[in-house]
Amino acid sequence: MANLITLIRLCMVFIIAALALYATPIWQLLNVPLVIINIILDGLDGIIARARAEVSSFGAVFDIAADRVIEITLWIVLAQLHIVSIWISLIFLVRGVLVDSLRNHNTKTGDAPFNIMKTKVGKYLVAGREIRFLYGLMKLITFAWLLLMLPFPQLWPQLYYDYSLPLHIISNTLITITIFICLIRGVPVMIECFNVKR
Repeated sequence: MANLITLIRLCMVFIIAALALYATPIWQLLNVPLVIINIILDGLDGIIARARAEVSSFGAVFDIAADRVIEITLWIVLAQLHIVSIWISLIFLVRGVLVDSLRNHNTKTGDAPFNIMKTKVGKYLVAGREIRFLYGLMKLITFAWLLLMLPFPQLWPQLYYDYSLPLHIISNTLITITIFICLIRGVPVMIECFNVKR
């Protein structure tokens, strides 16, 4: 069941991308609830897996892979639409490839992805529920906000003109916080993986 939810989330991101790239502004508004549902389902699949005793290494790796595809797809789409800089997409892409590739080396030995962290700081930043929840919440708020900003100028031009500066400040603040959390969660994985003797 949990893996089915992950698969649904993975399919949903392509609907979100298509709406963002090709739909009219009024239809683009659908992306706000869709991205919120998608990220909420990310938390739900883990809860369901534990409740139904369906926790597995494959499920954990599939969930992380889906998270990465969803996240990178959304950043690339937002860059294509000039909502964010391409450099932001590259930060998430490079961080994701590095962290997941290094983590993959350890999961081949049978360790679950989040269990490879050995230090207290690493466990807290990477596997800690509070930080994972905070990062999920920031992604939810940031993606929902940025996808709302896409049709905003066409749907409410006067409002956008009157408040464009604070709207841009909010966008940049959300992006910066999301990048910061993403990077501080990636650094311990890289440090600990480089220190592992295999």
